[in-house]
Amino acid sequence: MDILCTHSLPCEINFFRYSHEVEPQINRIYEKLTETFRNPSPTTEEIDRALESMELIAPLSGNGVPAKSYDLFHVVMQAPASFPQEKKWEASRLAMRNAFKWTTVAWVEDPHDVLTFLDHHFDLAIRGGQNQDEPIQYALTGLGYSAMPVAIEALKRFDSTEPSFVRGICHALQGNKPFQLRWVTLYFLCLVGDRWFNTPHPIMEPDQMRTLCVDWASIVDSIDHTYGAKRAALGVLFRMINSPHWRPHIVTEKWKLLEYSTSVPDDSQPQDWCVPYDPQPLRRCLDNPELTEAIRNVDSPDAMGLWLKILWVKYKELIPQVREQLETATKEFAQGSRKTELDACLSVMDSELRKAKDALIKYDSWPANPAAIALKTKIDNLQQARAALVALKGD
Repeated sequence: MDILCTHSLPCEINFFRYSHEVEPQINRIYEKLTETFRNPSPTTEEIDRALESMELIAPLSGNGVPAKSYDLFHVVMQAPASFPQEKKWEASRLAMRNAFKWTTVAWVEDPHDVLTFLDHHFDLAIRGGQNQDEPIQYALTGLGYSAMPVAIEALKRFDSTEPSFVRGICHALQGNKPFQLRWVTLYFLCLVGDRWFNTPHPIMEPDQMRTLCVDWASIVDSIDHTYGAKRAALGVLFRMINSPHWRPHIVTEKWKLLEYSTSVPDDSQPQDWCVPYDPQPLRRCLDNPELTEAIRNVDSPDAMGLWLKILWVKYKELIPQVREQLETATKEFAQGSRKTELDACLSVMDSELRKAKDALIKYDSWPANPAAIALKTKIDNLQQARAALVALKGD
């Protein structure tokens, strides 16, 4: 019996079920599929049977299927040059769908083939005018949601500023695109953000930057603000804030996202999926001596007050120049009509102190634990910062 004859697939597959009884046959199907796509001269009938089998496997979400599909995706992408290109791309789309459509997804270690796939489908969508939303979504799911540390490091080295790739990401983030596509694009943007925002020269024209900021703000408004979502939003926002090219284009209301900063301050917080905490974007903001004055002048009533909260929580970590600017701004607030915003700074610091002290309790029997030492340092820093703020506030 031909293992790729669709009539040979067990009835459980047709009912979207996956069990140990059918797993051996599924394994044999993937083995046969691998053989087909490695064959330099498969027959048309063999290719069509392979594609039909991949279609039937698509509804499965059981353990093992996403990983097997992702392994097969690599085989397809490396198919011999003699393999019909149209069929190769059709097979690659099916493999990507089977790997990244469900909640259980494959893990990406080497992003090279996925990036090649993504670039090809960006081209089909933008230059070819084709609807490639689903393939692009699956590729960005693999890169944004399920990239392993080695893949994340590879993405940091990847040149995401190539014009066609920039157009592709902007295309995927547009407000008229499906929600899930825009959501995974936001996650992916966190991984390549430094290449886009931490640059001496802008990679886009001002109107393009303005449009991207609006589209970014729109998807941020549309998502549930879990820990992972906050990290994703702040990961982009801090990079924009620290860039003189991007800062003028931030949607005014989105400065309020700064209030999330203290709720996701470090990597000790629970994580959603794989949005890794990257301290560098915030660190660059804290170390930027020009930023406080720049934020003072932005068109947002919330920006400066929220920025002061962040600076006071990080007071002991600030470089001398930024600490002096913070103290000067605080004195101005204390003498003017914004004194209540300094009360809000104290409230945030008190909240952070309570959280740190509560977290330290579980280390009572293990005081030398590195986490306990870090918490003690944090408590000491916050107490010193609080005393300095009370003195400047002048109550």
